[in-house]
Amino acid sequence: MDQLNAAKPYAKAAYRVLHAEDIGIGVARAIRAAVSGRLGGVYLDLSAKLLSQTIDAVKAQQSLVRVIDAVPRQLPVRESVTRALDVIKTAKRPLILPGKGVAYAQADAEIRGFVEQSGIPYLSMSMAKGLLPDTHDQSASAARSFVLQEADVVLIGARLNWLLAHGKGKAWGAEPKRFVQVDISPTEIDSNVAIATPVIGDIGSCVAALRAGIGADFPKPNAEWLDAIAERKNRNLAKMIVASVKGFSDGHH
Repeated sequence: MDQLNAAKPYAKAAYRVLHAEDIGIGVARAIRAAVSGRLGGVYLDLSAKLLSQTIDAVKAQQSLVRVIDAVPRQLPVRESVTRALDVIKTAKRPLILPGKGVAYAQADAEIRGFVEQSGIPYLSMSMAKGLLPDTHDQSASAARSFVLQEADVVLIGARLNWLLAHGKGKAWGAEPKRFVQVDISPTEIDSNVAIATPVIGDIGSCVAALRAGIGADFPKPNAEWLDAIAERKNRNLAKMIVASVKGFSDGHH
């Protein structure tokens, strides 16, 4: 079986090591490929030819590679940040969608700071749960369907994949959205729907740049939008409480 080529469609990268003295550089290359840019699994093939080889212990130690700056920062260009902030400022019903990239980047403090500085409601994707609590005043998790349908500008920190109905269809309501997408990969932009303004770079740097552009005069979301979300959240939470109490009592009859 040609394991290297069999793995390629399912891995971010696939490499083969043929000589014992190259194991160190092979592992270093695999680490760098896995954790830089968009994260992904890497297949490292240690061939049958390699398994019977020996190497001097001192030479083996010298062949190990320390991976330096494996996850380099990728700063967004100023124009894209300005453009994004201009679009967000025009929003009547803005929404932030943090995704797993924020979690992987450990950009918890930056995303929380941006959310609270901007005052914009957020709906965390499943892999971003815990970065911001569902009990936060700006959390819209209990009104998911409502905010996806009603928002007019959506700041995406996640891929518009099947979990988000690819950014279109009934889940997103009848009114066209304007998407501001933060992503480390330029090829992810416009993958399913048109993106009004892409911000390309690592999530921590992008959010930090957006935060830097929020001055004292930055417009807060209007009260009508926030009140509508709060009303829908409270209604849905009340329904869940009633349902859970009923389920508990039914289970104890």
